[in-house]
Amino acid sequence: MGKPSNKIKPVNLSPIKEPMRLHSFLSFALILLLTTLFSNQSYCAPESIEDPTESLLSLPYIEYVKIEDAPKKTGTTIYNKNKASPGYNLYTSDTNKDVFVNLIDMDGTLIHRWARNQQNGSLRWKQATPFPDGSLFLSSEWTMPDWQWLDENSHSRAIYNIPGQKAHHSAYWLKTGGFLGLVENKITVPFHDLILRVQDNSLVHISAEGRPLKTIPLSKLFEKDPGYQKNLETSYKTLKNLLGEPTKTKKKNPLFDPLHANHIERLERDIPGVAKEGAWLITVRNLNKIIIFDPEKEEILWQWGDNIIDWPHHASFLKGDQILLLDNGTHTKSSRVIILDIKTKKIVWQYGQQPGQKFFTFNGGSAQQLPNGNILIAECSKGRAFEITLSGEIVWEWYNDLFTKGKHKEKRRVLYRIERIPYDFFKGVKFNYGKVNP
Repeated sequence: MGKPSNKIKPVNLSPIKEPMRLHSFLSFALILLLTTLFSNQSYCAPESIEDPTESLLSLPYIEYVKIEDAPKKTGTTIYNKNKASPGYNLYTSDTNKDVFVNLIDMDGTLIHRWARNQQNGSLRWKQATPFPDGSLFLSSEWTMPDWQWLDENSHSRAIYNIPGQKAHHSAYWLKTGGFLGLVENKITVPFHDLILRVQDNSLVHISAEGRPLKTIPLSKLFEKDPGYQKNLETSYKTLKNLLGEPTKTKKKNPLFDPLHANHIERLERDIPGVAKEGAWLITVRNLNKIIIFDPEKEEILWQWGDNIIDWPHHASFLKGDQILLLDNGTHTKSSRVIILDIKTKKIVWQYGQQPGQKFFTFNGGSAQQLPNGNILIAECSKGRAFEITLSGEIVWEWYNDLFTKGKHKEKRRVLYRIERIPYDFFKGVKFNYGKVNP
């Protein structure tokens, strides 16, 4: 994987003096208001979404969770050294005030931390791509810069912004330089007799110099998709009801989220009969589907998931023409991890939704297949990560840390994503917590 070049010229580069753009702050305030008014939940993980209209509101990801299911658990709680795949664990923790990316060993010991500082200014980091020299390529959310490259000491080497767009969730660094990313912006959609405010998503290809090469709005790509039209219809009914509601305590102009893409990857080989190298794999949560997309022809080559998965996250390519993904099962309160055969569209392996395998993350989360075949899972809204064998045995388990003081006391930080990295991946890096490669 080629790393960013020191010669990159950032796009729209300006000093970072405030932690949020003004419009991001206003959007964030609106989202918090919507969360309070519509979901009747604190800024914490709800148990499920019973009302389908609620799932189409543009709501924030959770920051912390109650810990009734695992009181007092923190750090590594299970570690079978004979069966677990060894390595470091790189994770992002989705909290506003304590932005960081942490590297821990299998015992849960902190090895290295990349943190927010005055120079890099990020309020929220979603996905982190590591490089052997200890640097990270980061996808941000809610703040400037949209994407950035930090050195091992958390100092900015390069930043990337697209005026009028806002990065979210995921970015995929290309071996040849540059990256694929997801951006969002607000649009209006005429629907029947009303105008809907909609959070649109776009796929972007950014050059190594930070220049946008391609931007593809998903609202156009899915314009005639039955699922997208159904979500617009549901949003329309919600707005119609709000406008007819006499009380002034409800927001009359909500922002709807009918698409909500959350992951993008590039196909690095040909899959005969399906797609050629260079196609993109996109996870579109609120359409309950994953797609393989041809960026040159700008058409969908393959899709799957309708009426099978529920709020999917983090679909990724595996060897053998397979896809690994997390099916959150948000509306049924039961998650699962799936391995799918691309050509037959059949599920060939799954964990979850079976006796002895119950786990649930309301949203967020990730799944990674490890070198020994095991699967590493981030149970985002429980602040938990665990590694399983293909037979379903849990061989490693780790819980994110707890808040011990302040207004969030006795709550746990969520765990957005986690990635296992080989011990010998980093070359000559001086970890800031002093431990060296084993």
